[in-house]
Amino acid sequence: MKIQLDPDEITVCQMIGRMRSLIARSSGVKDAKIGDQDGSEADVLGMMAEYAFAKLFNVFPDLGLTPRSGSEDGVYKGYRYDIKSTKYKKGRLLATTKVNNDVDIYILAIVDGSEISFPGWAFKKELIKDENLADLGHGKGYCLEQSQLRVFAP
Repeated sequence: MKIQLDPDEITVCQMIGRMRSLIARSSGVKDAKIGDQDGSEADVLGMMAEYAFAKLFNVFPDLGLTPRSGSEDGVYKGYRYDIKSTKYKKGRLLATTKVNNDVDIYILAIVDGSEISFPGWAFKKELIKDENLADLGHGKGYCLEQSQLRVFAP
């Protein structure tokens, strides 16, 4: 499933993502990204993915600017979700080894400019398993390939 964001939506996501990054770092929240991208860039990609998901599935996005560690990105069909974003088309669903007790499902988002796609999702119990631990060069984390994900029903 894919959705296109318009230039104004991208600008809002960039502003909120950068503000979230500044607020989190100044409040001492550890940057939990897995990868070599700049933390602020990761927060912008994450905000674009969260906004795109909310737009696609007609749920209200979390636009809050308070410092947070963990917590869900929103609720979809009764499931608390955490969206994991990447700019890599063959990207994998990744999560740190710090288990987020506020999440039921993890969703993979691929951000390609203004187009965001959602190749799939997994229940927390499907992702957070010892057999899914991997080190992709930035420390151990949980990892699922796109082929291992559940797809969204149309």
